[in-house]
Amino acid sequence: MNHPTEPSPVAQEADAAPARGIERRARALLGLLALLLLSAAGYLMHARGVFEPTQRLILVTDDAEGVTVGMDLTFSGFAIGRVRRIGLADDGSVRIEIDVPRRDARWLREVSVFTLERGLVGGTRLRAYTGVMDSPPLPDGAVRPVLRGDALADLPRVVNTARELVEQLKAMTAPQAPVNASLRELRELLARANQPGGALQAMLGERDRQRVTALLDDSRRVLAGVQGVLERVEAGVRRADERLLAPEGVAGDAQAALREARALLADLRGSLKRIDGVLDEAHGVARNVRAATVDLDALRAEVEVTLKRVDALMLDLQRRWPFARETEVRLP
Repeated sequence: MNHPTEPSPVAQEADAAPARGIERRARALLGLLALLLLSAAGYLMHARGVFEPTQRLILVTDDAEGVTVGMDLTFSGFAIGRVRRIGLADDGSVRIEIDVPRRDARWLREVSVFTLERGLVGGTRLRAYTGVMDSPPLPDGAVRPVLRGDALADLPRVVNTARELVEQLKAMTAPQAPVNASLRELRELLARANQPGGALQAMLGERDRQRVTALLDDSRRVLAGVQGVLERVEAGVRRADERLLAPEGVAGDAQAALREARALLADLRGSLKRIDGVLDEAHGVARNVRAATVDLDALRAEVEVTLKRVDALMLDLQRRWPFARETEVRLP
């Protein structure tokens, strides 16, 4: 029986040397790989802003459907924050905690408005709007409400409205619908209007059409008569022009009469001038008479006063002469 021979110590040491070299290289490779992984993780964490100082923003809404941890808060299309935590408050509202880097917090102001939008296509979006950049900055830990805009919420109402519209269109296009009946009547009306005299008949009826036709015929005859009268008037005017404008016509006689009238007016103007002189003299006489009349009025007043005194004297004499037979005194 043959027994295997054991290797010598020198051979074992020669075989162990390459194994230890491979082990060292493997450990170095593992360490390098771990260093690369740690470096990549650190870079990713740095890129994600884990080590960057942030401030907290709390958004309050009544429905946070579609909002997830890690969702971005955008401003003008750029991500300026990230959802860190979502929870329910004691009053049942949803509190969305967002971490906003300090370098991006300058875009958020006291007047900023935050919206939660859900569209027909795509996911939910958190957006921030700032209208006045001069307002005070948003403080750390600020609590702001969220305005929700859900396009899907109006979808059932839009579908119901579309369904009602389709039903109404079906009712309008039915064979016995009033619209179809009106279209048929309109087609018949247009067909009658295309016939001779059909337009008046379609608008007024047969009886009224006959009346209108008769009225138009009478109007045509009246217009013809008026045209004849106008022609005769034009001929008369032409003859009158010939008589008036002829050398021995009425115009010459009228001009002679005008010349005679002009001469008479000149004589009348001279007579009026003489009358003006006489009137001036009469005005002077009237002024003298007016002055004399004023003196006569004064004299008359004095005479009346004297007569009143004489009358009073006669009454006094009658009282003092009671035994006279005649109580009447005759004045000379």
